[in-house]
Amino acid sequence: MNSERSRSLETAALSGIVGNLALAVLKGTVGYAANSKALMGDALHTAADSASRLQEMLFSKGGTDHGMLARLRNGEKVRTVISVVLAILVLMSGLQLGISAVRSLSSSEPQAPGLYALITVLIALVLREALFQFQYRYSIKHGHKAEADRYANHERYSLYASLIALIGMIGAMTGEAMEWPALLYLDPTAALLVACLVLRKGYLMVMNTAYRAPAQPLREEDSQRFMETIQRVYGIVTVEHLHAQETGHFITVDVTISVNPRITVQEAQEIADRAKNLLLARFPQVTHVQMQFISYQAGYPYKSNHELPDNDASSLLQ
Repeated sequence: MNSERSRSLETAALSGIVGNLALAVLKGTVGYAANSKALMGDALHTAADSASRLQEMLFSKGGTDHGMLARLRNGEKVRTVISVVLAILVLMSGLQLGISAVRSLSSSEPQAPGLYALITVLIALVLREALFQFQYRYSIKHGHKAEADRYANHERYSLYASLIALIGMIGAMTGEAMEWPALLYLDPTAALLVACLVLRKGYLMVMNTAYRAPAQPLREEDSQRFMETIQRVYGIVTVEHLHAQETGHFITVDVTISVNPRITVQEAQEIADRAKNLLLARFPQVTHVQMQFISYQAGYPYKSNHELPDNDASSLLQ
């Protein structure tokens, strides 16, 4: 069950990476042909999204146990190097985009993009929204609420980049049609703003790499305190897995719990959220909790605070 949930999460993430790369190639090609710095910037931000998602997958503990991606996860040095390279590429690309936009702003009179570039942006927006809805609903359906929230956060900034590019292109095209030269500068101005978003993405990727390594496993007695706290949450049958790591003064906890197989996915997610919030509230040094849940399989010799029969009495205090 747990491996199936991990594979479902990885499937949604990979579909997003491939889809974003395809959209980036489409927008980048059209942007170059139409001489639109704004559209090329939007393409670059979409590609940076793919790089960011790939970085997150490299450091995730879920996923399949075979294949190239799994081998990269198991190699601490290799995945750290790849993560750093991806972050540097995004930062350098954002910097190059910003320099190119400034040069266009300092030129005598920029050129307005063609109508087909505007149509491409609108089509890409529709396709991007469809891809996001697939990932978001797929993650919710398979019980990955935290992953769905992460998709929503990525989508918000991607939407900002696309809207900025769209406004810049429309402004430049309007300036050309109505012979207002000042409006022609909106396209490179939009590219400069999108470059800032790309640089922000690269900075977050650098920080993500810095906080991920080096991490040291927590002492067994400290992990036991987390285990006891989680077991106090009503609805949790067993704690199947708990792994805590300390990075500097901060602690990240990866937990897999089992719940009553008769409850719904939404109810199981609510139980997992309560356990996560309890850990964050009682232990200030814990900064991140990755909580996953699976259906309880009868036959395990573990004590439970949630009776599987139709009995709602709890054996532990809340």
